[in-house]
Amino acid sequence: MGDPSYQHLAPAYDLLQQDLAPSAWADYIQKLEARFSLRCGAGDGQDGRTLLLDLGCGTGSISLEMLRRGYDIIGIDVAAGMLEQAKSKAARMRADDDASLPEPLFLQQDISQFELYGTVDLIVCLLDTINHLVRPDRAARLFRLCANYLNPGGLLVFDLASRRHLSRTLGNRQFFQIYENHTLIWHNRYRPASQISRSEMVLFTRRTDGCYERQDIAIAEKYYSPKQVRQWSRAAGLQLIDPASGSPEDSRTAIPPPAPAAERRFYIARKPQANEGLSYESE
Repeated sequence: MGDPSYQHLAPAYDLLQQDLAPSAWADYIQKLEARFSLRCGAGDGQDGRTLLLDLGCGTGSISLEMLRRGYDIIGIDVAAGMLEQAKSKAARMRADDDASLPEPLFLQQDISQFELYGTVDLIVCLLDTINHLVRPDRAARLFRLCANYLNPGGLLVFDLASRRHLSRTLGNRQFFQIYENHTLIWHNRYRPASQISRSEMVLFTRRTDGCYERQDIAIAEKYYSPKQVRQWSRAAGLQLIDPASGSPEDSRTAIPPPAPAAERRFYIARKPQANEGLSYESE
């Protein structure tokens, strides 16, 4: 996630995302890469493996599934607690499953200002992460940074929460979730004028002495339209591709996304190769 408020949600985050199905998301990413990536030659990872950058990696569920599939991983998140969970999960996975797996690199950075030492072959930014950048200039800067660090022909795969998700599914509603050691009370407000959804949460976590510790959490997400995404992509020098039609490629079979399209809109942007110009659908 790109929101520092997720720091306090870290201990309970995987419970809240227990329906995530990382394998389905990894399948989707790999299918998109196989169809649309034009990257040539060996990857920038160790021994020529594909180097994947996961922006807003959270507790690393999708990153680590991609690691299992042979990718080298860099995960970036602003919340230290999320990264601690990701590192612990990676250590357990390497100890229990395969000690030969490369160690992922998890970095605590703001995804709208991240810095790397070199380029990467594939970038993902999933689970509404960009919506947490409620200032459009920060979102635009993220696209420019992705274009800067992405190898020619490589893909940026991302999703954005739909207007329906923010205004109706979350809307002006209250949620109450109880787990064995955590209880979450969630009050949501959506403002049509700003198109910002604000969530005020109270998380109670049971301690070893049986008492509960309270954390107050505030999270905001902003709706961004497809037109805005096209503008950011064009300004960054990225070519936006429609995963359903395959434009500008001839792709007759749609790749189904891993989550309902009514709740999230999925995008692919590609960094053009040196001899490839930009093309866009009409707005």
